[in-house]
Amino acid sequence: MILYKYVSYRTALQIIESSSIGFSSIDDLNDPFECTYFNFYDEDNEKIKSLHGYKNRFSRNYVLLSLTRNPLNSLMWSHYGDSHQGIVIGIDCEAAGFMDAETSRIPAHLGEVIYTSNKPKPEKKSALVSELLSIGNDIEFKNDTYNLLKRAFLYKSMEWGYEEEVRVVKDLKYHLGSSHDEDFEFENNSGTWIRKNIPSLGRPIFCFKLPHDCIKEVYFGRHVFRNTSRTKSVSDEQSKQLKDLCLVKNIKMYQCGVDPYSWNLLATQKDW
Repeated sequence: MILYKYVSYRTALQIIESSSIGFSSIDDLNDPFECTYFNFYDEDNEKIKSLHGYKNRFSRNYVLLSLTRNPLNSLMWSHYGDSHQGIVIGIDCEAAGFMDAETSRIPAHLGEVIYTSNKPKPEKKSALVSELLSIGNDIEFKNDTYNLLKRAFLYKSMEWGYEEEVRVVKDLKYHLGSSHDEDFEFENNSGTWIRKNIPSLGRPIFCFKLPHDCIKEVYFGRHVFRNTSRTKSVSDEQSKQLKDLCLVKNIKMYQCGVDPYSWNLLATQKDW
């Protein structure tokens, strides 16, 4: 199963060159309603306080990768593909290990996001407490905890349905290392990671090391090579660098364009 990641040109270069890809915590995502599906209540009206506490606990213990099924979605190109100046990367999820239930809390084949018009009705808090307190205690995907993880990670408002999102959720347990200011590599039951300190963000990011043969396709946005009197979206050096990497790693390359007879994008395979 090949799923797709929309990124900027610069980020695509980093992903393909380093064979690693960044996972996000709940707090990094652009939907403020992430991980609020629980919507439980209790008698002392502590719902909001409890909800934030559990959301923070999820954010500290787990990270996720957002992928999508369609590399030719015009809205996705506009919102996440740097306004058609970026790249879409096609990842073979089986080759990447993203379908392995032993190393993913939610593997790709079970990670399809569910879009709803309304939040489900509140549940009594006591029905969830034992499950919620188990957050972060183990790594292996288990059927009896899937409903909890599904509630936490896989429900979004119908407004986001155009994304056709599929998520991979992994455990983030790691040792801090010698300094928060240093980048370092570590392993856990999820795989091998690189913790990168990003001063401009005020927090680190966690990049998952990918097998070298799991990136199968690259789609160049229709404006990637646009050259106007005011701007050139990609330098000749960057263009050659990414194309050479794709050739060396046997990654298929496609150039996106518009279909003059419909509202669809087209992709033409290139070998440059």
